[in-house]
This record gives sequence, structure tokens and C-alpha cells, in this order.
Amino acid sequence: MRTVNRWVLLALSTLGICGAAQSEERYDMDTVVAKRGGAVVTMLDIDAALLRAPQRMRANVMNNPKRIEELIERLLINRQLAMEASAGKIDQGAEFKQAVKQQEEGLLAELRLLNMRAEIDVGNVEQLALERYQVNPDAYTVSGITSARHILIDTKSRDDEAARALAEEVHAKAIAGEDFDTLVARYSDDPSKASNNGLIVNADSDSMDAAFAEAVKQLASSGDVAPVTKSSFGYHIIKLEQRTAARPRSFDDVKAQIVSSIENSLRETRVQEHVDELKSLPIEATPEVVASLRTRYLPPGGGAPPDTAEKP
Repeated sequence: MRTVNRWVLLALSTLGICGAAQSEERYDMDTVVAKRGGAVVTMLDIDAALLRAPQRMRANVMNNPKRIEELIERLLINRQLAMEASAGKIDQGAEFKQAVKQQEEGLLAELRLLNMRAEIDVGNVEQLALERYQVNPDAYTVSGITSARHILIDTKSRDDEAARALAEEVHAKAIAGEDFDTLVARYSDDPSKASNNGLIVNADSDSMDAAFAEAVKQLASSGDVAPVTKSSFGYHIIKLEQRTAARPRSFDDVKAQIVSSIENSLRETRVQEHVDELKSLPIEATPEVVASLRTRYLPPGGGAPPDTAEKP
């Protein structure tokens, strides 16, 4: 066996999708995947590490060379450290053994809920999905996209009057038909122009400066240039690039999405109802024993720590 290192990622990446698809061999659980410094990771370790992932998702989880490498590395370092801890007899105390049992119970609880979700039959919910769609079909509309290109004349490097005058000058050039890209490169103070050449997608969205977004909304056709617009950043010359109208989607287009959402919601509701039933069972506890937990971990003769002491 070679030492697991960055070569793992490179080797797995080199295989490519086709190579992965052709690799149908399923190794036994005791097959060694990797080892380092006396620590050994087997196929059983890999299977166990994926136990928390729903079975339908495991193929996708592992169809990534970097995630495979990270999983192998995590299992190896955990086992190496655990071997050192065991050699130091850290695992001999009663508290450790009970903590291991609690970890086991936590895993069992997770798997119980995972299995419950997989086993719950919510029936046919297509009619319910149709009703949900009919109540609000607009909720499933594909949003339109409005893109615009702008030139920013800021008021940081010049006073407001000078900024306004320069913006009007550049605006006149844009209206006269000068190449807008050239104007962006020459005049815009927006530092992002180097990467986007002044282009802003969703330029009329609520995330934009209100004055800027409103100016974009007033533009009707591609190529239209808005009047000089002042925002909190300075003055803008704005040109509409493209406006794509919102597109409604039919029920057939979104049925699978709605059905899946309803099924998941119903399963979560059933699971929560079961958990609530368990929580509703009466608790039997001795008050003085519970109260003793407040002082159990204080040093002998010590008072409450300053950050947890109750204020009068």
C-alpha cells in the first residue's frame, strides 16, 4: 500500500466519469483501502462512515475524488490518534465507556429517524399537489431577468457639482451613440468594471440601490439609456441590456417538485409527532439529585464561577 497523500485526489480525478462507471467490482468489507502508521482503513470503515447518509444519496456523496480523499484522511487520522489514546489507557475509565455508549445511542437515534423517514408511506399526494399549485400558480413562475450596463461617476474623488457635470457629459456621449463599453472603460469609477465591464444582472431587484433599480424599471427596450441617476454611490449612466419576462410554469412542469415537497413535509410531521409522543411520557427524577448537578463540577470548597453565578 502507498501512503495516502495528494496523489489520491489526482489518481481518482484521472479516472474520470467513464472510468468510474466501468469500475463495477465490489470489494469485500475486510479489503484494505489505506493504511498509515499502523492505522488501517477497510471497506467496512468506509461503509460505516456513510451509515448516516440516506442510501439513495451515498452514490452522489462518493462520486467526488476530493470527498473520497478527505474521508480516507479523516478515518486514518482518527484511528492513529485513537491508537495513541488507547496506548495511554485513556479508554479505561468508566466515564469513557459511558461516553462511548452515549455516542452509540446517538447514532442509533439518528438511524431510527432515518429509517422512519424512509419507511413512512404518505400515500398519493398528487391531488394535494394540484390544489397547492392552483391556490398560487404564480409561486412557481420563473422570474424574469433584467440586465443593465452602467457607468458610475462617484462623489468620493470629486465634489457633487463636478460629478454631476461629468455624468451629464458622459450621458450625452452615450445618447449620441458612442460605444458604451468604451465609455465604461474610460469613465466608470466602479472597481468591478474590470471583471464585468459595467454589467449588472437583476439590475432592478430589491437588492439594488432604490434609485438605481427604479431608473432601470423605467427603461422599455434594449439599448435605452436612462437619464442621469443619482444613487448613494454617485451618479450613473444606465443602459438597458436585456429584459426577460417572467415565465409561468404549468402544473406538469412543477408537479414532481411540489409532490416531493409535500411528501417530505408529511414525513417530517410524522417523525416529529412520534418524537413528541416520546417526550410527552412522564419524567421520573429526584429533585435533590438534579439540583446537585449545579455544584457537582466545582472544585472542592469553590463557589460558582463568576460568569455563571446568579445575579442578585
